[in-house]
Amino acid sequence: MKMKEGNSKDFSLDAGIGLIASRFTLQAPIKKDVSSFIISGRRTYADLFLKLSSNESMNKSKLYFYDLNMKTNYRAGENDRLFLSGYFGRDVLGYADDFGIDWGNAVGTFRWNHLFSNKLFLNTSLLYSDYGYKVGVSNGDELVSIKSSIVNLTLKEDFEYFHNTRNTFTFGLDYNLSHIQTGSHRG
Repeated sequence: MKMKEGNSKDFSLDAGIGLIASRFTLQAPIKKDVSSFIISGRRTYADLFLKLSSNESMNKSKLYFYDLNMKTNYRAGENDRLFLSGYFGRDVLGYADDFGIDWGNAVGTFRWNHLFSNKLFLNTSLLYSDYGYKVGVSNGDELVSIKSSIVNLTLKEDFEYFHNTRNTFTFGLDYNLSHIQTGSHRG
């Protein structure tokens, strides 16, 4: 998956409002032809229509998702580019106080591209990700919930060497630190 760069020449806003979801994308140069940003988001709002129901259980129900993408880039010279990007998203589904599930991600990346020559390229990335979910079920008297999360911190050094038009060598290193946490609760 690759995110757009953002328009480095002109300001641009694209937005839309639908029956159950809305979206927007804003992009512009920070310094023309040198740096730019892009911010894009979506959210559904079916949950707001549930509030209109005369049924009390439907009023307490949840049904939506959202996501937000952001990226900025900077040309630091003829051979260097810097990128900072983030993604945040969440999905929520629940019926009254009886059942609920939500899950989501938060991801951040810092990336440096360096061109040593017309044959050798380096891509250095520092990535952070946090995925979590929670499930809850009630039998009327007691709520049982289960939570889990996975947090990753990754450092990557990816080299590409273009030997000729038919041969490209890729090599590098990847260091990953992960933390997994699970738990449950009755109450």
